[in-house]
Amino acid sequence: VETATCIYAGMVTDSGRFRFRSVSGETLRLAGMLLDEGVDTDHLYASLYMKDFHTLKYQAYVYDRMKMTPGGVAYIHITKATMEKFGLTFEEACNAVSYMDSIRGSLIWIAFIDSGDGTTRVRLRSRFVTINEIAEKYHGGGHDCASGATVKGRKEMNALLADADARLTEYKANNEGWL
Repeated sequence: VETATCIYAGMVTDSGRFRFRSVSGETLRLAGMLLDEGVDTDHLYASLYMKDFHTLKYQAYVYDRMKMTPGGVAYIHITKATMEKFGLTFEEACNAVSYMDSIRGSLIWIAFIDSGDGTTRVRLRSRFVTINEIAEKYHGGGHDCASGATVKGRKEMNALLADADARLTEYKANNEGWL
């Protein structure tokens, strides 16, 4: 059961709880076989998705301060002071990007996280819209819908936001059914 649980947990997390477009019928059939081995999904999902109180307070902070471009790009800038206020590691601060993934009409969401070296790390995520070319333009790269970049100063931050907004506006004009 322990091995089946570990494999199932990997499938759940890597597939976004079986939501990503790469999930196939075969993925679900294999997951079903693992469930038949006795995986305790109640305990597993609680272990994966329960949050500490300070994490929820940070999440509320993100929701209170996130912004939206005219075209629908959701974004937030997390400063070093914010990380100190909430006692966050850099990795915990980066989770802000995932908090914005369910806003109707926003198919791109971006978190700007100040780093210790004077630059700002950027976490870009999207639904349907290819964003890795934007990340590459700003000293980064990644997957079609999950990328990272680095900007130096407010000017580059604003330029990246403008590029993302233009990409999203173009996508919405040329595609239907995007929510």
